[in-house]
Amino acid sequence: MREEQESEPARARILQMAAELFADEGYKGTSVRRICVAAHVNVAMVNYYFHSKEELHLAAFDYARELARASAAEVAAASAQAQLPPVEQLRLAIEALVSDMLRPGSASLFSRLVARELIEPTAAIHKLAERNVRPQHALFTALIRGVVGPAMPADVVQKCVFSVIGQAVFYARSRIVHALVVPEMTYDEAGIAGIAQHVAAFSLAALDGMRRQYAVQADA
Repeated sequence: MREEQESEPARARILQMAAELFADEGYKGTSVRRICVAAHVNVAMVNYYFHSKEELHLAAFDYARELARASAAEVAAASAQAQLPPVEQLRLAIEALVSDMLRPGSASLFSRLVARELIEPTAAIHKLAERNVRPQHALFTALIRGVVGPAMPADVVQKCVFSVIGQAVFYARSRIVHALVVPEMTYDEAGIAGIAQHVAAFSLAALDGMRRQYAVQADA
């Protein structure tokens, strides 16, 4: 019984440390031994629970997703249920995405892991794409289509999706550059809220301009 009581905290510690290290330093930059040292366990425990580094990587995504606060998908579902206009649904989803990626601590682990995977794909990218990236991509595709209407070509909508998500990834992964170039930019609660609002406003303004452009072309 004592062993069973101790095993779950150890497993949770492994997942927590793995998620943090994978998010901050990437899959290649993080060794199983380093995870074990941080989690205060031996390598045998990682092998017992997860069998391989790749499986631990996948498990870290699942663990981080459970820790996440309101995700873009949950925000979008709630705003749709509240029957908000498409523009407001997209605005809230973008703000949630950016905030998720920039918030410190466990709540942002999932978004940080996804951001890391997008810029440094691993051998697990196909599984991660099916579990995590593809659903988020589909969500923003639907939200953006709802805002721009039917006249915009599908390939342009896809580029818009990448542009929106790319802004969030840039802020999440380029903080060291911001500190050097724009040191006055802050990442406290107010600063993150301001960045999220800016990315949403910037994106919606661009989408509105493109919507008008393609609507005119369709009427011509």
